[in-house]
Amino acid sequence: MKFRNPEYFLALIPLFLALFYNFKKSANKKYSVSLNIPQSKTWRDNQFIYKISPRFWNTFIYSIAAVFFIAALARPQTSQTKVKRSVEGIDVMMVLDLSASMRIEDFRDKNRLDTAKPIMKQFIEGRPNDRIGFQTFSGDAVTLVPPTLDHAILLNALENADIGDLKDGTAIGDALALAVARLKESTAKSRILVLLTDGDSNVGSVDPLTGGELAKGYGIKVYSIAIGRDGRVAMPFLHRDIFGRNVKTYQYYDSSINPELLKKISSITDGKFYRVQDNAEELEDVFKDIDQLEKYKIETTEQVKYDEKFMNLVWFGLLFLVLSFVLQNTVMRVFP
Repeated sequence: MKFRNPEYFLALIPLFLALFYNFKKSANKKYSVSLNIPQSKTWRDNQFIYKISPRFWNTFIYSIAAVFFIAALARPQTSQTKVKRSVEGIDVMMVLDLSASMRIEDFRDKNRLDTAKPIMKQFIEGRPNDRIGFQTFSGDAVTLVPPTLDHAILLNALENADIGDLKDGTAIGDALALAVARLKESTAKSRILVLLTDGDSNVGSVDPLTGGELAKGYGIKVYSIAIGRDGRVAMPFLHRDIFGRNVKTYQYYDSSINPELLKKISSITDGKFYRVQDNAEELEDVFKDIDQLEKYKIETTEQVKYDEKFMNLVWFGLLFLVLSFVLQNTVMRVFP
């Protein structure tokens, strides 16, 4: 609740000063009250009431009525706000590599997949008005969630996606073609595809550049992210020892990433290529950059309805006026 004209509350200052002056003036004066009620010992023994003139109590009740009237003049209101939003959304396909090499621990004690997941989750949560889909690939490509506004389903699919769900390999071309098929019917003004992979295309029926050309033909931008280090890397493996405990060991091999291929794909679709090696903060910056490049527009119109609440205060004020009139002519009646 708020008051439309709070300046009227300034009138309370002289009201309280006058009431205080009247209280001081009326104290310790002799008076005679009506005998309409028995003048018992209890009545007389209440020294505070006995010392204060009935005229003061009448004035006090009138003052309460005045307080309610002043508050009514200040116009108390409650408001109801309706917000109409016009959203120019963006349709997004998130494409995540689940090949075995995503287990490589480039990011200190975390592997590539476990590093990428929370950052992708943060990106999704920051775009509540966009339809976002999720797709994984390795040797095959599969759409887990088509573009949707139900981001709870989307985040659940991202959380549960794991290496080994598909046959091994890196079918970048197939992944691009499937993602384009999911976005090509979209009527959104902007459609983007975010591809995160750590390898070179080595399997699949669709050439990666052909997949890029398909995206270009439908006006879909490809933002490609090459994650992980080149060269000799350590692949972790878990196995049980003779006591049944999980033991992690590492095997070393040469990692092969083809950044030039991803650059070409992004270039022909008017997208952008990013290279992230072993720093999780760099990957966060990549998704922040994509977020800024592909911002939706929101037009907001607010309609505010105010409900006036002054009549309740007026009724209370009238009630105290009537109460004062009744008391003034009955138990608080003063005789000269």
